Amino acid sequence: MAGKKSERDAIDDVVKRLQEKYPNMTDEHVAEIVEDTYQTFQHAKLRDYIAVLVEHGAKSTLKQEKRASA
Repeated sequence: MAGKKSERDAIDDVVKRLQEKYPNMTDEHVAEIVEDTYQTFQHAKLRDYIAVLVEHGAKSTLKQEKRASA
């Protein structure tokens, strides 16, 4: 049985998923948005859902940027 993924691995997976979902944005930009969002949770005490919250927040930011550039 494989062990639980580390939080960093989960964040890296978020980056990959969002890079695939937003191919018109540079990989670096998507990674930066994810990392910026991740930093907002650096002092959170409950860590179990950080990757889910980061993905939701980063996706929201990317959607707003996409709409603004349309």
